[in-house]
Amino acid sequence: MRVRLFVDDETSPRAEFEPPDTFELDTTGLVDGPHVLRVVAGEDGAPAGVETIPFSVRNGPGIAVVGLAENETVAGRIPILVNAYQSRIGDEFEPVRAETPAPIPTWAWVLCLLVGVWGLYFLAAEYRAAASRVAAAAPGPASGVTPELATALPRAATSPAADDTALGEQTYGNYCSACHQLSGDGVPGVFPPLRGDPVVLADDPTEHIRVILEGLQGRAIGGVMYAAAMPAFAAQLSDAEIAAVVNHERTNWGHEAPRVEAADVAALRADAPR
Repeated sequence: MRVRLFVDDETSPRAEFEPPDTFELDTTGLVDGPHVLRVVAGEDGAPAGVETIPFSVRNGPGIAVVGLAENETVAGRIPILVNAYQSRIGDEFEPVRAETPAPIPTWAWVLCLLVGVWGLYFLAAEYRAAASRVAAAAPGPASGVTPELATALPRAATSPAADDTALGEQTYGNYCSACHQLSGDGVPGVFPPLRGDPVVLADDPTEHIRVILEGLQGRAIGGVMYAAAMPAFAAQLSDAEIAAVVNHERTNWGHEAPRVEAADVAALRADAPR
């Protein structure tokens, strides 16, 4: 009995021998892709037996395609990234040749944004706690500063304007900076900026005060819709605190808008819907 081996549609056998025997199939001359090994066995003058074994060859470089999936339906122009990589014995390993670059997925950006907002909230909470400790340690009878000595301190240090500035900075840091940032620039697409905001710069502060008292949602700011709602602070902040934070926003970051008084806030609070 004789055994003959063929690949694909070859008419001349690659090997011929009497079984059982071994045979080394050399695929280096075959193109990459599917092939068929045909094993034909038989005796002269008798019907032959045929066994076919499909196999694939991958001697060429690996190929990666990004931008077009198998059987995907597309239209128009589509960008496609193609990468090919191969290594041989003796080559130095270079990871960059085997890596196919890909854009950063949207979920990664969202995760970074959420981590950043959480970090800002944490910093604001720490700032609030530190401010409370400072307030608790303010000069008083226990610190040895008597009322007479406090009266003798320079008036500039205890003037209404100085008190308003300090209160506005503290209130803004505690309640506003986590979203609008200490710089007043906000977070693009998430929290609107206060720097340069027409409401903040308006000569009439009514809308500015109402936004802080009643909150705001569902209105475009600078042509941008923000999904996050600004909460109302009427129940959390006093008239003096709201006036101070309004003045902080109207006189910082290069702003020179008219200041407001606590009485202005009280008047609008009385007119606010309940």
